[in-house]
Amino acid sequence: MRILRLVLTVIFVLAVQSGISAQSTTSTRVPKDSASAGDKSGARAKLLSAVPPALYQKWKKYGQWDYKQVGSEYRDFTQFNFGATGNAAQFDKDSLLALAEAFKPNEIDTRRLVDPELESNFKREEKGFETLRTLAGQDIHLTRIAEDFTWLEDNTKWPREDVGVSPARWDEYRALFKSLSVADGIVRTKDFAGATFFVARANGLCTGGSSAGYAYSTSSLAPTSSSPAETLDAEARQNRSRHYAYVFVPLKPNWYIFYEVDW
Repeated sequence: MRILRLVLTVIFVLAVQSGISAQSTTSTRVPKDSASAGDKSGARAKLLSAVPPALYQKWKKYGQWDYKQVGSEYRDFTQFNFGATGNAAQFDKDSLLALAEAFKPNEIDTRRLVDPELESNFKREEKGFETLRTLAGQDIHLTRIAEDFTWLEDNTKWPREDVGVSPARWDEYRALFKSLSVADGIVRTKDFAGATFFVARANGLCTGGSSAGYAYSTSSLAPTSSSPAETLDAEARQNRSRHYAYVFVPLKPNWYIFYEVDW
């Protein structure tokens, strides 16, 4: 498996070199910004201005190369792939480190995650969420269903010939993603075996960021809280070495709102 991952990384590097690398033969540098606390929005936008859009689509949180979504055990591989593909795209080491550091979530990011509209949206669209959950349960062989790519249980390579669903069924998923405001689709992670996550919003890169949405699980998910911002911040501070934290807000039996940060 390790050899396979390295082979796939080489393929990704070659793809970056041939298709989405920087135009210059010299190293690309992102604009420097020393902001590491407070509102990072401006600094992040400035840093991302140097990243080709096609590369960003692969690097972004929940993007094609965010392999730690399979499970936190793949965090190191995700970080390695970020560095390898960044190097192939002519980004120097300092710029890559600046990008990774800028998107580490902070207390402001945690507070901004919490949005009453998530619960309101679920109540309005409860029937649609049940339909989406039923579809996902029938396609259990897919661990990731996004608008533009899928992952199989045993294959995260993209593109590939076996998408895992028919074009018509994928279009059905896309329509539900749009109507339910689930922008980043469906994720199943080994960190919460048996649960299905429906990602409504995400901010960051594969190296770290924050997200929120809905989760369905017949097994209880924890920790739960009526004060998710405070609980999530405490979870992150208490478990720094784990590199991720979740908190869940119960909606109805088996359904939750989830809030998540990773770094």
